This record gives sequence, C-alpha cells and structure tokens, in this order.
Amino acid sequence: MIKPDHRKMLNIFENLDHLSFQMLSAPPAISGGALLFATALAQWAIFIGPTLLVLIWVLGHSGDRRAAVGACLAALFALAMAGAISSLYLHPRPFMDGFARNYLHHAPDSSFPSDHSTLLFALGWSLMMFRPPHLRAAWLVPMALAVAVGWSRIFLGAHYPADIIGAALIALVSALILSSAMGRKISAILTAYATRIYEWPLSIFSSGPWSR
Repeated sequence: MIKPDHRKMLNIFENLDHLSFQMLSAPPAISGGALLFATALAQWAIFIGPTLLVLIWVLGHSGDRRAAVGACLAALFALAMAGAISSLYLHPRPFMDGFARNYLHHAPDSSFPSDHSTLLFALGWSLMMFRPPHLRAAWLVPMALAVAVGWSRIFLGAHYPADIIGAALIALVSALILSSAMGRKISAILTAYATRIYEWPLSIFSSGPWSR
C-alpha cells in the first residue's frame, strides 16, 4: 500500500511529467514537413543503431568487434528488462489519456519505458564504456539518436518524457552490467566464436581452387 506522502510525491512527479509533455508535444493541427520529419525519426531512425554495429564489426579489428558485441548484448538485455517492466506496469500513453492525438497510430499498450529509446541509449552507453579502439566517438551517434527519437515519440503523442528518462536509466544499468568483468568476458567469448563464423566463408574462398 502506498503511503500518503509517497502518493503525494508520485502525483507531483506525474503532474510535472504531464506539464513537460504538453511543452514538447505537437500542436493538434500539425502537418507537412514537421510531421513527416518527426515520424521518420520516431519510426526509422532506430535502424541506424544496429547498422552502426555492423559497420564497427566489418571495418574494425578485434577490440572494435568486442565493443560491437558488448553493445549488442547490452541492447538485448536492456530490451528484455524494458519488456518485463512494461508487462508488469501498465502506464497509459498520452493519447490514451486524451492529452494528444495518436500520430503514430500506436497500439494502446504500456508507455513505460520506450523500447526505441531503450535500444539506442543502451548502444550509446555501452559504446561509451567499451570504447572501440578505432572508433572511440562512435557512442555519440546512438546517443544523439536516442535523444532525437525520444523527442519525436513525445512530440507525436506516443510517450511521456518520463518514459524516455526511464529508458535511459534502464539502458545505463544494462550497459554497466555488460561492461563489468564478467560481462566483458562473455563478450570476448562470443566475439571469438562470431569471428570464426564470420571468417569461415572467407577462408574457404581464399583457399579454394577459384583462388588460384
């Protein structure tokens, strides 16, 4: 049972969340380029994150590949935590509360936390901690995308600001766990296996009769 003082604090936090949402959300009659830009960010920018990991893997060396694998594991673990939280805690989305239109035509499920932001923040935090040797600033890309995508999903009525903040914190916890000694060991083992699988077709091609 929630105590009256705790209930009061929760109400204050909820009111601040709603107020900040109203400051960031789209006007009711928005259309044209602004709507198209925000929708593209909200729906498609998330794919840049996994693409970045592929580029780090293909263009990098062993240390870069370990960072890419660690970031991938952190993102998967963060999404698993986010999924567990959203299944246990049903928080209505802004359009469900009547505060905004459903510009993304999103399903009326739990808003907390944002899966899109969780994934991108996890990639950003983990790449910041793993630091690919040849691409040390790579974390800036998913981190900037996480902020931009978070804003767009607030703007379009799918999330409250607290959903994005919660996603960033969940992603941070996941990145810290995967960057621990045990997490780095797991990443190194998986990287070694993945490297063998990745290089196996190349070795066959280079040693085959067509290579002569």
